[in-house]
Amino acid sequence: MRNMKALIIYHSKTGHTQQAAADVAEGLRAHKTEVSIQPASTLTQWDVEEHDIIVVASPCHAGSISIRAGISGPVLMLLKKLKSDTLTGKIAGALSVNCAYGGQKTVNAIERHLQAAGARTPQQGVVIRAGVPLSLFKGPVASKRSRDQLREFGYTLACAAQGDEAP
Repeated sequence: MRNMKALIIYHSKTGHTQQAAADVAEGLRAHKTEVSIQPASTLTQWDVEEHDIIVVASPCHAGSISIRAGISGPVLMLLKKLKSDTLTGKIAGALSVNCAYGGQKTVNAIERHLQAAGARTPQQGVVIRAGVPLSLFKGPVASKRSRDQLREFGYTLACAAQGDEAP
C-alpha cells in the first residue's frame, strides 16, 4: 500500500475556511496520507494533477443568490481551468464554511466542477457554520462537533482512495 498524496485547495478571508482545511488534513493524515494545503490563487491545473485526493474548500458567498453558487472567486477560477480529464481516477471532496445559508449549494457546485473534471466524489461534502455575514470581522469559530466532522470527512476520503472502508 503506497502513501497517498492529498491536496487541499482553499480560499479564506477571515481564517475559518483555512482552519476547516487544516481539520480535514488531520483526518487525511490519520490514514497515512501526505497532505499539502494551498490557497487556490497559488495553484495551476498541473499542481492538482500530482495528487491522488483533491479537497476543495470555499467560504459560501451568499450561496443561495449568487450566480457563482456561492463559490469564492479564487476557487472558482481554478475549478474552471480544470479540463474534463484532469481528475480522472482521483478521489475528491468539497466543503463550505458559511454563517447563515447557502453552504450546501456551494458544496454541490464545487462537486459538479470536480466530477466534470473526472473525479469521483465518494461522500457528500461538508458544510459547517462559522463567521458572520459579509466577512466584516472574524465572528464565531466552528464548533467542536463541526471540526470533528471535518476530520472524519478527511479520513473517509483517504479510506476511499485506498479502497478501504471507513470505520
